[in-house]
Amino acid sequence: MLQIADKTGMDFFRINGEQVKDSDATVLIGVSGEKKTLGLNCGGCGYASCKDMAKAGAAAKSNKTDYKGPNCVFKVTDLGIAVGSAVKTASIHNVDNRVMYSAGVAAMKLGMLKGCSMAYGIPLKASGRNVYFAAAIKH
Repeated sequence: MLQIADKTGMDFFRINGEQVKDSDATVLIGVSGEKKTLGLNCGGCGYASCKDMAKAGAAAKSNKTDYKGPNCVFKVTDLGIAVGSAVKTASIHNVDNRVMYSAGVAAMKLGMLKGCSMAYGIPLKASGRNVYFAAAIKH
C-alpha cells in the first residue's frame, strides 16, 4: 500500500497502509465477478446479456485498472453483503475495523487473492482507541 502511494501519489494508500501496519490482523474478502456469470441477463453490469459481459471481460484482461471488470452486479452485491457481515461481526466483539478499498487492491496486486476481480481489506484492532478514525478527531 505504501509503494502504491509512492507510485501513484494517492496519499490515502499511505494513510491506510500505516493503519494496516498498526492493526492486529487484516481480513481480505474478494469475489470473482467477471468469470462465471449467473445467466440472468439482468443488465445490471451494463451489458445486454451475461454472455456479452463475459466477452467484454475477456477483452479487458490487459487493463491496468485496480479492479478487473466488468463484474456481475449480483456477485458484487454478495461481496458487499459479506464485507458488511464481517465488519458487523467484528464490531459485535468490540474489534475496531474499517473497510478499505486500498487494502483489497494491494492484496490483489500482490497475487494474494488469485481469481478475484474485486476485493476489500478489513484491518482489525482490539485496543483502547480506534486507530482507523482517531486521526480525523481533533482534540
